[in-house]
Amino acid sequence: MLEFWYKEKRTLVDFRRGPLGPYFDGLADQFRIRGYSSSSVLPILAKCCQFNNFLIEQNIIRVADITPSLVDAFLEYSIADIRTTSRQYVPGSVTRCALKHLFDHLTSIGAWTPPKPKVVPKIYDWLFLPFLKSLRDEHEMAEVTIKRYREIISSFLDNLGEKVTRKGFYSLDAATVERYIGKHLNDSPVNYSVMASALRRFFRYCADQKFLRMDFSGLLPPSHRYRLASLPKGMQDSALDRMLQGIERETPGGARDYAIAILMMAYGIRGVSAAELLLDDIDWRTSRIRIRAQKGGKEVMLPLVDAVGDAIIAYLNHRHEGTPFREVFLTTRPPFRPLSSLAISTLIRRYMARAGVLEVGGGSRTLRYSWAIRALQHNSSIKAIADVLGHRYINTTFIYAKADLKALREVAMPWPEKG
Repeated sequence: MLEFWYKEKRTLVDFRRGPLGPYFDGLADQFRIRGYSSSSVLPILAKCCQFNNFLIEQNIIRVADITPSLVDAFLEYSIADIRTTSRQYVPGSVTRCALKHLFDHLTSIGAWTPPKPKVVPKIYDWLFLPFLKSLRDEHEMAEVTIKRYREIISSFLDNLGEKVTRKGFYSLDAATVERYIGKHLNDSPVNYSVMASALRRFFRYCADQKFLRMDFSGLLPPSHRYRLASLPKGMQDSALDRMLQGIERETPGGARDYAIAILMMAYGIRGVSAAELLLDDIDWRTSRIRIRAQKGGKEVMLPLVDAVGDAIIAYLNHRHEGTPFREVFLTTRPPFRPLSSLAISTLIRRYMARAGVLEVGGGSRTLRYSWAIRALQHNSSIKAIADVLGHRYINTTFIYAKADLKALREVAMPWPEKG
């Protein structure tokens, strides 16, 4: 209710008139349930009230009559008198944020239906859309990979211009395609191996479907990557201890971060596995924890380590109770949302830096590498390590054997002396 945030009667009357008046109480109540502070809520509600007054001036009676053009007009109106030379301040950002909260609430209760974005057809949709469908249906690619392929291929096809009609595309020759590939590779910031992989798959598909006279995938030189060529980098036990000691476990955020760190250290799981860990995945009665499958791997059930269980319990005492999310690890500020894998990797990297571990690309994967290397040093079998890490193929785990320096020293040949 608005009374939770405002006491002045005239303010409440101002809110409860106009097309948005019947919905402000519900919006204000959502902020209260989610644990927002008054310093966050009052500016949002104030902007929404200004928008309501703007709608009244435009003779808008129903919420359903609100159009994107009205929203744009209000945004222009809200920044008309703002003057700033600051590069950090973006005029209208506060208003956009407030309106997003408002329309999210109106949409969730069915009072307003967002307009469907207009899909602008491309001249190459006859080819491009079936290709994307094949990635999803035949190759069962993850949506994030399909999105990456979509960006790369659409950018390449845009460069072809009018040559992407059925007749023009079929008539392409190797010299023309090679020229466009060279230009695309020079202009695009995308990693070469990723771009080349996408374009090769695209050209093979076009050749199979007879959209091209020949397969042009060979025009992209391979980027050589040798199996097991890299060496995984882990952290020393002393660095891991320093990292844990650097976390303030008494605060809600610190208790959460400590639970995440010790969970990843104990099981060598990926950041995304920690992000997707659900309350239902922890069986307190049998002291077991489920680690869900990632990247085509296997789901595993593992014994719940006492230190991990204690850390999670300590964090759950701080976890916001009113959230509908079943994910274990949430943000500590409203709106309380599940942490993403990127956020987890970022916080791990921050604590690594505090512990004096400055490694390029360091983050959650460093803890995974550290666990696998320690397991090898304690004579765990490759098969057991693969099972805990959730690897589908044991060959994936062999990369960690290269980092077992103790075992490598035992099989090292003596250096030949001079004759």
